[in-house]
Amino acid sequence: MGQKPGISHMTRKRKLVGSLNRRDILKYGFYGPVAMSLSPVLWLTSCCKVNGGNKRPNIILISVDTLRPDHLACYGYPKNTSPNIDNFAAESLVFEKCFSHAPLTSASLSSLLSGFLPHETKVTNKSVLSEKVQMLPEILRPHGYKTAAVVSNYVLRKNRGWEQGFDVYDAEMKQRELNRNMQEKIAEHATNGAIKLLKRFRKKQLFMWIHYQDPHGPYTPPKPFSSLFLSPREKPRNLRMNTTGSGRGGIPAYQKLGANKNFNYYVSQYNGEIRYLDKHFGRLIESLKDMGLYNDTFIIFTSDHGEGMGEHNYYFAHGENLYNIMTHVPLIIRYGTQLAGRRTDNVQHIDIVPTILNVVNIALSPLFRGCDLRSKTSVNREIFAKMEREIVQDSIKFSVIYDGLKLIYTPIYKQYELFSLEKDFKEEHNLIDVPEYHLRMEDLKIRLNRIVKEDFLRLGELSSPELSNEELEKLKTLGYVE
Repeated sequence: MGQKPGISHMTRKRKLVGSLNRRDILKYGFYGPVAMSLSPVLWLTSCCKVNGGNKRPNIILISVDTLRPDHLACYGYPKNTSPNIDNFAAESLVFEKCFSHAPLTSASLSSLLSGFLPHETKVTNKSVLSEKVQMLPEILRPHGYKTAAVVSNYVLRKNRGWEQGFDVYDAEMKQRELNRNMQEKIAEHATNGAIKLLKRFRKKQLFMWIHYQDPHGPYTPPKPFSSLFLSPREKPRNLRMNTTGSGRGGIPAYQKLGANKNFNYYVSQYNGEIRYLDKHFGRLIESLKDMGLYNDTFIIFTSDHGEGMGEHNYYFAHGENLYNIMTHVPLIIRYGTQLAGRRTDNVQHIDIVPTILNVVNIALSPLFRGCDLRSKTSVNREIFAKMEREIVQDSIKFSVIYDGLKLIYTPIYKQYELFSLEKDFKEEHNLIDVPEYHLRMEDLKIRLNRIVKEDFLRLGELSSPELSNEELEKLKTLGYVE
């Protein structure tokens, strides 16, 4: 029998799970009495397989802020921005169509590290991550993992919930960004911290998360990286300088690099940031090899979201739309010689937690939507994203990808946009008024409406601690609050 429009296997599975106590399932690393009473059909998602091996590898999750896949040579970029990442990709499994679930760091990473969607984790850059959201390190610790993190973005600072589950949470940031009073940690120092922790825990079973801030703007790569991609013979393309943090129609105020308004210059500096990051990514990989850990470690490389480079008249910023320039991200995974090649099926950030748990042989909650990345998935997957910002009028948007189409919905305007990702991945042609797509569009509306109403975490209303005046001012400079 055919599947009814807008009804997924997750909906049917949720009905089967019924009145299961979510915290009981999660509390015991999914091995609790409630979870153990379930049949394998219930506690494993239908597209996941548990690794039968006994040895649990080290796990390193690397997320890079604001990194577009199409600015990496291994994703087809013609400039040599990423030689070390490319070498890593050549001996790994590369996903050409991976999607994040939000165009802002906090919401995106809460999904990446929990396996749940942004409207379920209820995280924004202004809010605190609730302790009720169980994160990956909290799942792994009861199974013998030491857990460590090195983070570089101000929104991931301590006392905002991100350190929960980590034995070591290195959020020390001694550098200051250009144009604003924001702390950050550059790639050299983040890598130094990561290597130090690798040496400290080299004889332990380790999960490490490294979040690099480069190439987040302002784009200020050090020499010689700042001059590597300059094209002085290229005709200048001058843009207006915006007075706010928005990238709509011009250069955001916080991105200002002196008096320069040349689009090409900003792109060259973004590329320089990537090449600088790449150098230190290479150092990390070499350290793993020198310690004899490289082939025994499951490594995941991705980014939290993308960055506008002029598409849709949007420049050098993120967080204000749900086009693929925001949600299409790199994803490369490696586990010894077990994973190789390239995949073109659609995958998503919420696949990462189930994949890791399968690799280390920890049973899965029935609430996860994600699939094991090691097995190819059907094109008929629902991939959801949400945008939520306090600074812009159309502050909430939703999107869903299914069966080659993408629907974007802006509730305040009751506006829909429809794109064929198979024919138009850059989303230049809105098909909302094309009659031949009407039935499929209605199906996408049903699916989107259902996902928005689904809440597998059921956290209820969360109250966030009041931010200090200093914190509010810093978030204003980021463009996150008014």
